[in-house]
Amino acid sequence: MSIEVRNISRMFGTFAALRNVSLKIPSGELVALLGPSGSGKTTLLRIIAGLDFADPGSGPILFHEDDVSNHDVGERQVGFVFQHYSLFRHMNIFENVAFGLNVRPRKSRPDKNDLKERVLKLLKLVQLERVAQLYPSQLSGGQRQRVALIRALAVEPKILLLDEPFGALDAKVRKELRQWLRRLHDEMSITSVFVTHDQEEALEVADRIAVLNAGRIEQEGTPEEVYDNPANPFVCDFLGSVNLFHCRVHNDRLHIGESELTEVSPGHTEHSSVVAYVRPHDIEISRTPHKDAIQSRVVHISTAGPIAKIQLIRLDTNEMVDAEITRQHYKQLQLRSGELVFINLHNPRVFVHDYVI
Repeated sequence: MSIEVRNISRMFGTFAALRNVSLKIPSGELVALLGPSGSGKTTLLRIIAGLDFADPGSGPILFHEDDVSNHDVGERQVGFVFQHYSLFRHMNIFENVAFGLNVRPRKSRPDKNDLKERVLKLLKLVQLERVAQLYPSQLSGGQRQRVALIRALAVEPKILLLDEPFGALDAKVRKELRQWLRRLHDEMSITSVFVTHDQEEALEVADRIAVLNAGRIEQEGTPEEVYDNPANPFVCDFLGSVNLFHCRVHNDRLHIGESELTEVSPGHTEHSSVVAYVRPHDIEISRTPHKDAIQSRVVHISTAGPIAKIQLIRLDTNEMVDAEITRQHYKQLQLRSGELVFINLHNPRVFVHDYVI
């Protein structure tokens, strides 16, 4: 079931939650709506679901090319998973999962045996068949969120919508559940849209990402496209840590002070003032001096985890630079706090206009 929204706007008083947003989601894809708080992610999801409606003059909402703009949430046949589970505390897990089936009109309601078979099959799918008679208060947060998800799937929705489904969970459980969600989606192949402000979550789970900011879609594409080729400074900054270097371009090469650092893509005005965005893992640290490197001093080293994080200060500007190297490379370099080193920049993303983080 494909989804398309065309020119959707939504005002709340004087606040523009969405500004002329258009998005196409092919059938069977898992798409992340990614952005900071207030960017319009949840509003767009709720409008797709039919829990909210776009402003007059907005374009249509199409499910498989059928206009559902005037359909209420019940007619759209979507499954919706909220951040805070929304399970019925007085019902056991089996009854929670069966709820959507039990409240169907009699004509479309499965008989007792079919209902039991469907619910137990879903519980087995998420490895919770042993807790069918327990109550939500007796389950962990991760288990409750899995129940909320299969309760949404029990009614066989055409589309699955998830609003920050793992936002209330701790980091370790979040990571486990997003891997589980990806496997479940691959098995069921239902068109799914999930809202998140967690960049790592979106990059790891989604087939495609739509990055929202101030009610607009800044960029959409595969995780690799938006991460490796950000459309603007906002996307580059939002999708992971970056270092900023104020530079100029001459002969299609990037210059910082007297250093000629690297070749840049055509299209940047000769001698123009530009800002290069460089991710920490694209900072090369060396003890070998040469004219095109930036001399820096090691300020702090953190080796907890698989990556060594090195904080440096540039000697020319006193600006801080964050670098990340493998533990193996760190052991080879044997860096020490306070020593002088040289840094080179790789894969800079260059933007002509200034942007303040």
